[in-house]
Amino acid sequence: MEFPLVSIIVPMYNTAGCIARCVKSICAQTYKSIEILLLNDGSTDDTLAVCRALAASDHRIALVDKTNTGAADTRNQGIALAHGKYIQFVDSDDWLAPDFTEKLVSAAEAHTADLVIAPFWMVYPENYVERIRPWEKALQHVLQRNPPRTRAYGYLPAGVYTGQEYAKHLMQKPNTFYYGSPCNKLYRRDLLRKHSLHFRKELFAEDQLFNTEYLRYVRTAVSIPDIGYYYLQNSQSVSHSRVTTADILSLRRRVMLLYRDIYTELGIYPETRAAILRSPFGENEFTLPPLDTPQTHCCKL
Repeated sequence: MEFPLVSIIVPMYNTAGCIARCVKSICAQTYKSIEILLLNDGSTDDTLAVCRALAASDHRIALVDKTNTGAADTRNQGIALAHGKYIQFVDSDDWLAPDFTEKLVSAAEAHTADLVIAPFWMVYPENYVERIRPWEKALQHVLQRNPPRTRAYGYLPAGVYTGQEYAKHLMQKPNTFYYGSPCNKLYRRDLLRKHSLHFRKELFAEDQLFNTEYLRYVRTAVSIPDIGYYYLQNSQSVSHSRVTTADILSLRRRVMLLYRDIYTELGIYPETRAAILRSPFGENEFTLPPLDTPQTHCCKL
């Protein structure tokens, strides 16, 4: 196969303690045709110094130091700077299995896919403190919360799907990180540029809005079975510490209306209407059971 360039975008803010693990896992990818765009979003710790040393060790790394404008704008700047046929996103406290990018690109090239999606590992650090919102506590007899530990999640069986088929499956688990996060996916840069797709500046869930907008342009989607992304839970993140129940309900209503419009455009709204109306009340990985995957393989790095 040919080896098209993949642009891997990593926004960073005050992650001096873990950015090296992230970047080294990207540099170690078995797929070598990559450019690594490290965007320092005005960090006040030693993130920039760590990344300068990393950039000096690998010519594929481009380091951008910018004023603090938030994760959404930083990712958008990464998209604007990217040269690759494909775009991949990695959060600065996460890391990749060595063959993850290769698996994504192989699937995209084999099926001329507009989107490739993969299961992921959700990793809880030893000092993780779970924050349970009042409404979750009130429904704890219904929602069986998962105890913090490393778990694998994926909800779409491996295979090739039309855009409409993918959208229908998504509606079965509309609020999961699996469908909402950009980090377990591979995108086509030309589609992002052609349709001026970007991350909106929101308090949270800009990822879900971005992926929902991308649905409009997916003609072929591929789900792979390989688990290669390690998503580290952070109890101090905005979504855990500053987002209220009212924020969540407001956002989910907005997404529901966006689903309605997009699924109407795709010609599948009548058959998905009931699921779309239920979507604001869907569960996520904190309440859904994990994949039945042996835990002994969870930490390769």
